[in-house]
Amino acid sequence: MRKKGEELLLFLFTASVYCFICFYLPYKYPELPKSLSVSVEAVIPGGVSARGAAEIIAKAGAVNDAGELARAMAEIGIDRRLKPGLYSLYKSTPAGVARQLARAKPTANRVTLIPGFRYKRVAALFGSSAEGESYLNAAIEDAENFPPAVREWLPRKKEERLIFLLPETYFLAPGPQAAAEFVRRASALWYERVGASIAPGTTPGEVMKSGILASLVEGEAKAADERPVLAGIFLKRLEKNMRLQSCATVIYAWDERNIKKSRLSYRDLEIDSPYNTYISGGLPPGPICVPSEDSWKSALSPKESDYLFFFAGGDGRHIFSKSYEEHLAKQRKLGL
Repeated sequence: MRKKGEELLLFLFTASVYCFICFYLPYKYPELPKSLSVSVEAVIPGGVSARGAAEIIAKAGAVNDAGELARAMAEIGIDRRLKPGLYSLYKSTPAGVARQLARAKPTANRVTLIPGFRYKRVAALFGSSAEGESYLNAAIEDAENFPPAVREWLPRKKEERLIFLLPETYFLAPGPQAAAEFVRRASALWYERVGASIAPGTTPGEVMKSGILASLVEGEAKAADERPVLAGIFLKRLEKNMRLQSCATVIYAWDERNIKKSRLSYRDLEIDSPYNTYISGGLPPGPICVPSEDSWKSALSPKESDYLFFFAGGDGRHIFSKSYEEHLAKQRKLGL
């Protein structure tokens, strides 16, 4: 009897230690080292709901019940401030995992879309030339990655869809899904700050015209206060059937041939390209870069003025003129 009693006590002690280590400690101290708990990884994309994040974490194996985890996240307020990224979590109770999420510092990639970027530069944000371009191609060709209101405006060419992405810094969960997450978030932000102000009933062609104009403004202007003026000049030139004569379009035309130009000669202006607005009338056939929010707003609300000509001064700003004679006189005065 005594031996059986000792065996029973030993069994109860062992069971208690097991339960303490496997269940209580992970619940009470979710940051326990891996030697005491099972570690899993879960990638939480940006913009996902608390319930969606809980389902991802449950699928990864950190908890058994996604609903309980979502409720535990709400109780401690982590449901509204969960950051996107890669989480390393220890298997625990819903409450224990929720506390881990509150304390965790997820791994996230910082991706900055800069105004003026072209397709290859954007693709390079997601890997080497071939890899990054394949990821971006798949992400941007999928219309489901854009807000429903934007989908009817999407052009057929993937390169032209860049105008619906807003330049900003985005923190993305690492992995092959990063490009798709980027397109979803950048296009959602574009619609929030720009697209929502476009009048209902505006046709896709009209939206594209504004996007092309915004890209020209982006390519020409450095000073924010000049952008609406430049947009107004371009539109006035179109009304008068004048060539736009944008140097930014010529630089783009050379870039299409993989020739980089920072300064243009008169001979450079003769390049045979539909994007060369020195020899081709009207707007170019597509946007030349990713426009900033300011350039978009300038294209949608241009400033009327008496100016019809401009050229870049030495300080990065433009010098405007009302007539061609005035334009030439100002250039001569500066020795240009």
